Amino acid sequence: MTAVLDRVTEVQDQIITAIINTKDPVSIAVSTVVDYVVARAPQVPAMPFADRLPTPKELIDNQAKFATKLVSTNKSVALAAAKAAQPLTDQLLDRTAPVRSARSAAAA
Repeated sequence: MTAVLDRVTEVQDQIITAIINTKDPVSIAVSTVVDYVVARAPQVPAMPFADRLPTPKELIDNQAKFATKLVSTNKSVALAAAKAAQPLTDQLLDRTAPVRSARSAAAA
């Protein structure tokens, strides 16, 4: 890895750590609010059509599945673009001698 990529990875790890560190405070805050509401309104009526609505867990699982597909698809598109640009980026970054694409070789 390059120094730049090392730094990017370090910042990404810090972001993940910050998100992880919110888990307990958020859970405690939600529990506190739920306890407060339940203590003051023990008979909360069910919502109309509640049986047709997903549970919070079902909704979160569905969104996580979508996010995983989205990231995977985005990676595939980005890698295809990077591969197409590789002859130029290799030359600009002084990685290897430029390789002519099949399209430019056919045009020559």
